[in-house]
Amino acid sequence: MASNYKIAVVGLWHLGEIYSSGLASLGHQVIGVSEDASVIENFLRNIPPLAEPQLEELIKSNSATGRLSFTSDFSKVKDCNVLWLTFDTPVDDQDKVDLSVIYDALEKSLPHLQNDSLIVITSQIPVGTSRKICDLISKKNPALKFDYVYTPENLRLGEAVKCFLEPGRIVVGADTDRAFSKISEIFSPLKTEILKMSVASAEMAKHALNAFLATSLSFINDVADVCEAVGADISDVARALRSDPRIGQRGYVDASLGFSGGTLGRDLRALEEIARDKDLDLPVITNVYFKNKNRLQKVLQKLNSELGSLSGKTIALFGITYKAGTSTLRRSQALEVAALLTTAGAKVKMYDPSAEREDISKDPYSAADGASAVVLMTPWPEFKNLDFKKMRGRLQNPAIFYDTRNLLRDLSRSIEEAGIKYIGLGR
Repeated sequence: MASNYKIAVVGLWHLGEIYSSGLASLGHQVIGVSEDASVIENFLRNIPPLAEPQLEELIKSNSATGRLSFTSDFSKVKDCNVLWLTFDTPVDDQDKVDLSVIYDALEKSLPHLQNDSLIVITSQIPVGTSRKICDLISKKNPALKFDYVYTPENLRLGEAVKCFLEPGRIVVGADTDRAFSKISEIFSPLKTEILKMSVASAEMAKHALNAFLATSLSFINDVADVCEAVGADISDVARALRSDPRIGQRGYVDASLGFSGGTLGRDLRALEEIARDKDLDLPVITNVYFKNKNRLQKVLQKLNSELGSLSGKTIALFGITYKAGTSTLRRSQALEVAALLTTAGAKVKMYDPSAEREDISKDPYSAADGASAVVLMTPWPEFKNLDFKKMRGRLQNPAIFYDTRNLLRDLSRSIEEAGIKYIGLGR
């Protein structure tokens, strides 16, 4: 390594837990900073706030070598030559961002920053925010010399450690050669392509990537609706799309009830705000967001058509977490569906292999007991091992299994043979 970097990683939820342990794994001296004493206490016991494969081991091994430590004391920033902000930027129910945590952390860190420090932001921020941040720093501390980089994260829940340590590329926004040189040295052990661009372009690249993925998902959901209407199978259509090299095997063409969690919606809303400010018309972006916002109604429409009415019916939701492989319920689509079903007069029971809440059943058969329909929401692979004959004994007539992710498409015959009506999405 060309230089020895001491990095203060501020913000220690999902993004921060990965970056603090990941940067330490690259050989840097890292201090994770959070005002939440309980978060720090858990880190000191090698317990991250959000479980990820390999993460506990990474924290434990780097803590043991002394490369990784944690504190709630912002003054420790003075011992570092890099300040790295890694907040999971909060969004409200309308997917609008709240940047107050980022500005608050900057205010607390600025008095302790060394001259010639590198300031890095990886949190998702609207384009133009970096310019405002740099202006704020210069206003608050005119004598401070600093370099600035924006490098958007590209982590996936359930695969975050792998995403950090084995990136396909890293997008770096740096407006000076010195800033780019520093961040390149920090990432050099990863031996991957670094895409250099302006800070504004890097901010915009994150918006564009998420907007593209969101558009792909809304597009395939439109196609799925047509498939249902004409008797085609969206799973076969998606297979044909992926066989085209212009789309590829990793193309976002899995039909579902839409995207959730706030990440994609956040970037769509950011682009909409820019459009309003600059008097631009973005019909694709606007309609993608609108389409997704109303997509959950499909569950109610399908169940109403099968059950006649939801009033007084019991519905079991399988898969409650935001995504398979995680335990987080933040912005869970299943919980939004549960609220819609309850409003429609249904009783909702839930099961999930990972989520822990008092209102979540301990096993899938207890959740199915007395239900007229099961709705599979989150595609946990464990659901492929369900005993459908046992489940049929718990279900009320007409015994519907609505698979909103087509996870059990290949098991549809055995589900039907067990006496349960299997309904996929877009089929």
